[in-house]
Amino acid sequence: MTTSGAGCRYGRLATLLGIVSIGSMLAVPAEESAQGATHALLINGGSKPAANYQSHLHHLQDMVQLLEQRGLSRGRIHIFSADGEDEAADLAVREPPMAGFWLISGTTLGRSLKPKTEVTDTRWEGMTLRPATQEALRSWFAAAQKWLAPGDRLFMFVTDHGTENRDDPDNGAISLWKEKLTVQELNELVGGLRPGVQSVMVMSQCYSGTFASLIYGDGSAEPSGDVCGFFSTTRDQRAYGCYPEGRDRDRIGHAFHFIDALDHQSTTIAAHLEVLVADATPDVPVRTSDLYLERLVAREAETRGRELNHLVDDLLEKAWIDRAGWEPEIRLLDAIGERFGTFSPRSIAELETYAAELPPLIERMTTFADRWKSALIAVKQENLGSFVEDNPRWRDRLAPSAVERLDGEAKPALLAELLPQLESYAHGRTELWSRIEALRERAERASAARWRLETRRAALQRMRTVLIGIAGQVLIGQTMGGPAGNVPAERRAYERLVSCEAFEPGGSPASTSTEGASVDGVFPPLADEIRLLEELLPAWLGVRFRDVPKSLRSGRELETGAAFLLAIYPDSPAVAAGLEVGDIVIGPPGKPFLASGQIREWTMLSPQHTPLPLAAIRPAIDAKDDRSFVATLTLGPYPIKWPELPGPPKVGAPAPVLPPSLRPVGDLELPDLSGRSHLLFFWATWCEPCKAAVPEVLALAEARELPVIAISDEDAATVAGFLEQRETAFFERVAVDPLRRSFVAHGVSGTPTLVLIDEQGVVRHRQVGYRPAEGLTVEGWSWPGR
Repeated sequence: MTTSGAGCRYGRLATLLGIVSIGSMLAVPAEESAQGATHALLINGGSKPAANYQSHLHHLQDMVQLLEQRGLSRGRIHIFSADGEDEAADLAVREPPMAGFWLISGTTLGRSLKPKTEVTDTRWEGMTLRPATQEALRSWFAAAQKWLAPGDRLFMFVTDHGTENRDDPDNGAISLWKEKLTVQELNELVGGLRPGVQSVMVMSQCYSGTFASLIYGDGSAEPSGDVCGFFSTTRDQRAYGCYPEGRDRDRIGHAFHFIDALDHQSTTIAAHLEVLVADATPDVPVRTSDLYLERLVAREAETRGRELNHLVDDLLEKAWIDRAGWEPEIRLLDAIGERFGTFSPRSIAELETYAAELPPLIERMTTFADRWKSALIAVKQENLGSFVEDNPRWRDRLAPSAVERLDGEAKPALLAELLPQLESYAHGRTELWSRIEALRERAERASAARWRLETRRAALQRMRTVLIGIAGQVLIGQTMGGPAGNVPAERRAYERLVSCEAFEPGGSPASTSTEGASVDGVFPPLADEIRLLEELLPAWLGVRFRDVPKSLRSGRELETGAAFLLAIYPDSPAVAAGLEVGDIVIGPPGKPFLASGQIREWTMLSPQHTPLPLAAIRPAIDAKDDRSFVATLTLGPYPIKWPELPGPPKVGAPAPVLPPSLRPVGDLELPDLSGRSHLLFFWATWCEPCKAAVPEVLALAEARELPVIAISDEDAATVAGFLEQRETAFFERVAVDPLRRSFVAHGVSGTPTLVLIDEQGVVRHRQVGYRPAEGLTVEGWSWPGR
């Protein structure tokens, strides 16, 4: 659609750091905007007792509290959870680990003594819980067909498990209590309601996007607008709750953030847009209007014999002719890019270049995280073995057979006695404790970095959805039009979906402020992340090894940690040091390896590019003929090349060179800035904060005698027209970069962006966004005009 011709536009972002406050401005005919009664249907099947996590119940409780605060009475809130009012145990509650449990986590003993999961009965005072079964739901919908009238709203909230259907991706399922409910089966239930009853879904289970196909109801070509929804992820992706990091963490993820957003956002569509920025998990939240537009664009691409991405980028070029009309979407892209430390794309081509590098990076980081974790577990096992050896009274108590015999209450009692002693013992062994702390620190940082990379990949998918949505709106507005005065069916269907998505669950929220919204923190710039990954890169020796075989131990006094070399990689530090297959590595001179596999830990923690001695034996047939020697190793980094991903250069790093694609607007040529301090001001003609920043940036430039280049990614004619009409002072040198190479190189995720570069070509200051009350944050700068 053309940006001024409306079907649907939204308000701007409240802040660039990730909290969006977006209200629907869709013009809806009066007869469609009148709302009747609202009922809420909350479902948590739980699948089975051990899989019905307490977090599911908390999400239900949080949603009920929210709906009541917004004026929905309990009589209109209908809850189907697990086995309902049955007194049998149906809820899994896991006790948090005791302080110090991390010292045995991952070891054989830790697996035997891990915190137990208690299965108890769901108790919820004042609420009636129906069983989450097909029979109960069919009975409820049969009754609802009679009392839900046209104009009424049914709000369906699902916090549960989900399963994909590889044979038919549009017919996945949610888990009920010991059974499932497929898309087709839910479609039958919803389809039985009277026409004009609007059903709005919010679903947070795995593969939840599969339920978006409900918008087509009985198979009609276009959505009626009676069904719409919001989903934690696409039809072919797991949701955050299925990730190991999420299973034992509560009130985190899509469901939590959606409820949190509805506490201050008026509509579900505004809540969804906030979640896109606020939820720092690998989820890819989508809504029905997004998926409808993507289907339209895909169908059009097939009709034209075009690649989907190519058609999308062609449509985006048409959209960007009037960028001001798309400011809310651009600000949303900016906010996601800034929040997750990436960049703000304007085409699928830009995004795909970045996205192609992430999977191998994630794979490599996963490998390193697993290596650090394995090394940490090995040294914890070593500490535990030494503790038992030095404290014989624990030997029998911690024997596997003895631990296995302990009942539920005895295990916590054993841990309460053991863990303080074990930690005190570890602290008392200074060298061992330093190894444990070093490995733990690296393992935690590597795990966190891997998680951020997974989330960054999800952020790219979120931005891809936004871009395709823009392209889809252009398509239905410009290429699917009929005779003059007629609105094409696709546009009407889209507007009906957006109208449905602009659902207000009850009255207005108590507060419209986003200051209390839950944000997990802004991700570091990608340049920082790559440096962190390089720091976490373990040193590399280039060998494969095993414990020394029993046959070779005979006649040789070897510690447990001695390593037998099975293979040596070409061009490795081991080759350079003269090690050979069959050698036995003892350890550093005077400090033999004492634990199995300790050579791996020693390698990973040792400094790189520094000569290190390592004692070894080259065994002979007779042990007395062995040759003992000391190899001098210079360990190197694990052989890997990090991808060069776009992202904002860190302050203190060299600034990217301005690309040849930069073109001046007006009579003044762009100056040669090499060897001169200067400012880059990334802006747009439609950007109000950019215009507000101009006077202060001009004042800074004049005070410090800094040349400025103002760079826009719009076309030259648009920028020239803006400059001709402007009556107040502006920068002398203005350039356009339609190919956006300078934007990508500098990781621009929002306008305005100010970059201060010194005479050595080093970034000295970078600021994204501008608020008049705060002004420029350049060190040592104050402006009398503020």
